[in-house]
Amino acid sequence: MDSRKMTRRAVLTATAGVAALGSGVLTGVAEAATGATARSAAAPPSKTVRVFWLKPTDVALDQRYPDGITNVMKEAQRYYRQELGKTFTLNNPAVEVVNGDHNRAWYENTRNGDDPYWWVVFNMQQELMRKLALNAPDSRWLCVGEISAEQQGVSGGGGGGGWVILSGHDADGAAGTNGNMNRWYGGMVHELGHAFGLPDSTSTDGTPMSASFYDYPNCHFSQSQKNGILNGPYGSFLS
Repeated sequence: MDSRKMTRRAVLTATAGVAALGSGVLTGVAEAATGATARSAAAPPSKTVRVFWLKPTDVALDQRYPDGITNVMKEAQRYYRQELGKTFTLNNPAVEVVNGDHNRAWYENTRNGDDPYWWVVFNMQQELMRKLALNAPDSRWLCVGEISAEQQGVSGGGGGGGWVILSGHDADGAAGTNGNMNRWYGGMVHELGHAFGLPDSTSTDGTPMSASFYDYPNCHFSQSQKNGILNGPYGSFLS
């Protein structure tokens, strides 16, 4: 995997009142395995957004998850068109369900770098890359991965370099089992902003690249953020 920067988002905590926006940036994570196990089936069209729900072996198939993640992506798609005048393309189906190779505890507890915040999502991302012959970054697709696994209060997620990688509380939120949907809509808009190349903004500037995304839909990209997306590495994906 090419080294890249992935912007970290803090995990919501019940005692915090209002969750903080993580400010850590990770550079150069472990390499993913590649080779004969990569999928050979026909891939979706290039310059689209590929979305995955990775289901560990001990998690039952629950249609609320792919359906809910689809709805979150469609809302983000609508928002980007509203803000930019153009938006990204989803595939059909919008969410690819991927059967994981391991149980939930494996993704949660298998060390992957120094910070346990990232273990679940990096383990997921590397398995997706191996199974589906993906790269990070990948010039063909912008990729979104969610997994139904997390260490409570530890696991998180983030975006950057053409990827969004999110752990169990985001998947639960998309499925409608973890609070107000606007929080999950705003979170996806925020992480997609990172995937398109934007950095975090200040905590109260009214843009979705700040903690203002928790007030979604009452947040809007600044002109400089719009320019950053449109002129960034994935700007040509928007139409």
